[in-house]
Amino acid sequence: MYQNWILPRDKMQSTIKELLDALGCNLEADTVLDYIQNDPNYGNSSLTIKQANEYAQRLALKASNAKVFLKKYEDLKNRNTDNLSDMVVLFYKLVCEDKKTRISKPKVAPKPIVGDNKHQITKDDLPQIKDKLLKAVDESKKLVMKSFEEKESKLRPNWYSSLDLPNWQKDHPAMSWDFPKEPVPIVASLAGIPIASQENIIIEELLYVFSGIPGNFIVHQPVKDTFDARTFLISEDLDDALKQIVQQMLPLASNYSIVRRFIESCDMWSGQVLHALVAGIEVLLKDYYTMLAQLETEQMSSNLTLQKLWYFVLPTMHTMQVLAAIVTSIGKSELRGGAVLTVLHEKTNTLMGDARAQEISLFLTERACRPYLYILDQWIHKGTVIDPFQEFMIEDNELINKEELPVDYSADYWEKRYCIQRDRVPKFLEKFTDIILRTGKYLNVISQCGKSITKLNTEEIKYSLREQNYGALIQKAYSFASKSLLELLLKEYDLMGRLKSVKNYFLMSQGDFIVQFMDATEQELSKKIDDIIPSKLESLLGLCLRLSAASHDPYNEDMRVELLPYDLQFQMFKILSIETKDEKEYKQNKECPPLSGIETFSFGMEVKWPVSLILNHKAIACYQMIFRHLFYCKHVERLLCRVWLYNKVVKRFSEARLYADAFALRQRMLSCVQHLQYYMCVEVIEPSWCQLIQSLDNVRHH
Repeated sequence: MYQNWILPRDKMQSTIKELLDALGCNLEADTVLDYIQNDPNYGNSSLTIKQANEYAQRLALKASNAKVFLKKYEDLKNRNTDNLSDMVVLFYKLVCEDKKTRISKPKVAPKPIVGDNKHQITKDDLPQIKDKLLKAVDESKKLVMKSFEEKESKLRPNWYSSLDLPNWQKDHPAMSWDFPKEPVPIVASLAGIPIASQENIIIEELLYVFSGIPGNFIVHQPVKDTFDARTFLISEDLDDALKQIVQQMLPLASNYSIVRRFIESCDMWSGQVLHALVAGIEVLLKDYYTMLAQLETEQMSSNLTLQKLWYFVLPTMHTMQVLAAIVTSIGKSELRGGAVLTVLHEKTNTLMGDARAQEISLFLTERACRPYLYILDQWIHKGTVIDPFQEFMIEDNELINKEELPVDYSADYWEKRYCIQRDRVPKFLEKFTDIILRTGKYLNVISQCGKSITKLNTEEIKYSLREQNYGALIQKAYSFASKSLLELLLKEYDLMGRLKSVKNYFLMSQGDFIVQFMDATEQELSKKIDDIIPSKLESLLGLCLRLSAASHDPYNEDMRVELLPYDLQFQMFKILSIETKDEKEYKQNKECPPLSGIETFSFGMEVKWPVSLILNHKAIACYQMIFRHLFYCKHVERLLCRVWLYNKVVKRFSEARLYADAFALRQRMLSCVQHLQYYMCVEVIEPSWCQLIQSLDNVRHH
């Protein structure tokens, strides 16, 4: 394996160690050995003594004490240390050279972990491979846990670091209600004791073991992982018939041990859902402890036999088995929050045929859901997220006040302020996710506008296997939030007026304004985009707004001019190619040929909060695309009309008939453009607009 080494391993290690100590750097001996091991050129260099000395002097500059290092180098040289020059060069490359040119391991074929010279793995090598794999898995698990702990520590409040919380599981292991971690030997013998007495002794032993306390004749074995089943040792002197009954009952103690380990593994930061689940399990365990106390009373009255004990604990064994299965599936996956509720919900559904087991699972799910559904209730009725342990499906990403943000913030409000965390959504709420998100957002907007929100619905949301039970409540809250926000926008923020303004300018409903504007800006917009002066267009826009019927529009001051860097066709194809492989050339931002002002011109509109939630950047962009198309059609119509004016001169001449075909073509072109405009404005836009206004009126009156 170390065929490239010239020196024996021990001697080389000591030489490297001496050099490292003298150098005083952060390198480790194993790292250097690793490089030497994989370097096929090691020991084959032909450096002169002078060159080696130069490398040593350069390396000394990087040492913590140059004199000490040079003295050590001279000492090793006087001892005629083999390959010293190669070693100094390697150290220089590792320490002095830049990261980009730093020596890297030669790319050689990986050596087999185990096996013979032919690199074949035999059966005898499997245990060694298994140990190495287990070690690697264990190390990766530690890294995952470390990153998880670091993430958890970030979620903790600042005051937590100042607390000196005791680790009671480590400092006070006797406080645990589970069996001790250390194995306990069997300390007594049942040899020579009659069977009847053995039965009484073993009943008392079992009652102890069922409580998590090892006995004298039945002792527990340690477990490797937290949620492994626990095994027990039974005294060999116990009668075989009694031993068989005892072995049948011991799974109860094993499952109880799993449940207790789960409860004690939940700490302060496990989250409200797991805390509620643990509280529900404790309620069930209280009944379990009561049963053990009753059995103990029976045993003290000499009324309990092993067969009776088996009969009494049989139903409880099933209950504890269900509990152990639930906590194992949650604990092994290290779930929390909504993911825990998904597991509980699925478990409850799978136990349809077992009434008792389903009742237990339903009880635990209902208890665990309470804190989660309380957060949900606050969200859909008040628009606030109270989630200290990051468990709820909706995450509030607001870090600063809305007032401190630029105007553009309002356009991205829906997308960035609140977001859905899919891994925290319980399965039984998946179909309502979007409604839940929108409900809270609507209420949040209302509250940010300074309006108080009164919760009309007093009915509490409770978990149920029937989705419609809480689905109706969520839908009711959504309807209330939606209607309240719409009323606020319509009454106090004049949404209808804003929409009419959009129609006037973007959909060219204000006819005289468009004609005046095109007359005023035609000369400027006919230029190339680089030659246009935007401030001049802004001045002409303001003039036309004041002189036309648009002067009566209360929002005309919010209009502005925009010159986009691409034409409408390029913009449309770029949008169409977002999710497809077609039109690949539009995905790159290619430089378009020089465009005229007509091709790049569009109106822009400044919309303030909260109307900007409706008329956001996306909505305005859609209106701009419609406007650009209508505007260009209007421009073509005006050009054709101008041709008609020029052609009137030709009619004075006797040869006018020769141009009849050209005049007819021009008229057909003009008629086509006018009919296209009519179709778009009257047949498509107007009915859709009327339908929108009618829908808003219906909502307002209901």
